[in-house]
Amino acid sequence: MNTGLMKIGVWNVRGLYGKEKLLQEEFQKANVDIAVIPATKKKLKRSQELDDYILLYSGVPTNKRAAAGIAIMIKAKFKKRIHSYVFVNERILQLRYKLQRAYLTLLAVYAPEEGKTEQTEEFYETLQDQIDKISKNDYIVIAGDYNARVGNIRIDRILGTNGEITTNSNGHRLKDFASVNELKIMNTFFRQRVS
Repeated sequence: MNTGLMKIGVWNVRGLYGKEKLLQEEFQKANVDIAVIPATKKKLKRSQELDDYILLYSGVPTNKRAAAGIAIMIKAKFKKRIHSYVFVNERILQLRYKLQRAYLTLLAVYAPEEGKTEQTEEFYETLQDQIDKISKNDYIVIAGDYNARVGNIRIDRILGTNGEITTNSNGHRLKDFASVNELKIMNTFFRQRVS
């Protein structure tokens, strides 16, 4: 996603440990300013300065199995634009970033896998609580991995026609959430490259 001159990306790495240097190189090549990284499987909550990026990550306590985890990498040259960040839990991380004349609040997310109904409901309740706290003047981007398949049947101003044919229960939940909050599921509005 390109917000003005800022490029935001998402990359599910299925475990971040030891991949920080590789990710920096890939994000530099792609000229990504802010990257959301779901499924980090890291523990604890920290900010860490790398060579070219600042890494913010939110995981579980050291005594729990690291099954989720969410991170944001932001170019180090934008450090002074970081207004604040909140380690919500191991599935939600919030960054508030100063634009030229406004603020952008980025919620990095990693939703529970399909079939984990109770955890999914808890995830969306927490996410809704975070959205409700955001200033109404902020731009909002929610990026990450929802473990959702939303289908390709157009919903005006919410869902485009470039999604997969399949819909799962997480996809229905995401569509409901987007509808209530007047959000667009952006990857359905653009054709995906087939590899």
